[in-house]
Amino acid sequence: MGSPQVIAWMIAGCAAFILFLFFYKLFIKILQFLFKGALWGIGFLVCNALLSAVGISAAVGINAVTILVAVVLGIPGFLLLYLIQLILP
Repeated sequence: MGSPQVIAWMIAGCAAFILFLFFYKLFIKILQFLFKGALWGIGFLVCNALLSAVGISAAVGINAVTILVAVVLGIPGFLLLYLIQLILP
C-alpha cells in the first residue's frame, strides 16, 4: 500500500469519525427506539402467553405497526391494542 493510499484511508477515517460525532444524538435516538421496540415485542409475547394460559383469546399480533404503536404511545398504546382486540371479534 502506497503513501497516497494510507493518506486517503486516514482522511476517510477522520471524515467518518466527524460524521459520527455530528450525528451522535441521532444514532442514540435510533438505538433507543430499536431497544424500546424489542422490549415491547417481548412484552407482547409474554402478555399473549399469559392470556392464552388463562384462557382469554385476545392475542395481539406482533408486527411493525403494533410495535410502532407501543413504542410511540407507551403503556396506554399497549393496553389500547389489547382493549381493541377484546372488543373486536
